[in-house]
Amino acid sequence: MSKQNQYIALLEKLLTHLKNAKLEYYKASDQAGSPEKKRFFNQQGLLRNRYFQETLIELQYFGMSSEDLVISRFNFDQLLISSIETLKATAIEKCIFADQTLLEIYTQLDSFEIKNLDLQKHVSNLEMAMSQNKEWVELILEKKRASY
Repeated sequence: MSKQNQYIALLEKLLTHLKNAKLEYYKASDQAGSPEKKRFFNQQGLLRNRYFQETLIELQYFGMSSEDLVISRFNFDQLLISSIETLKATAIEKCIFADQTLLEIYTQLDSFEIKNLDLQKHVSNLEMAMSQNKEWVELILEKKRASY
């Protein structure tokens, strides 16, 4: 497989995971207990949607149309696997898992020289969100331990 085809395949994979991450953040927003968290999760969902749009533009640069992409078709197997994996996780933990997956894909994309995306901006925002989410998970765990 040529470098360009590998890059395109990885961008398609990124699109799928960006879409899923956006949905996880919106679910977390629905479950948020404070306006601050609700706003944070909504903003993170919007960021992932923007990254999705930027990635879609990058794919169109290589001649791909939205009808050609896997993300336009429902992938039940992928949904089933990802939901079993994180079945008992909290909404915040699911956001962390989604961002970890995205960071792995961005790391793979970084090795390509043909990219036009501002990957570093995406990566730094993902890392910031993960850090904030991990803080909130720790606070939740501390509250649970204190209540026992």
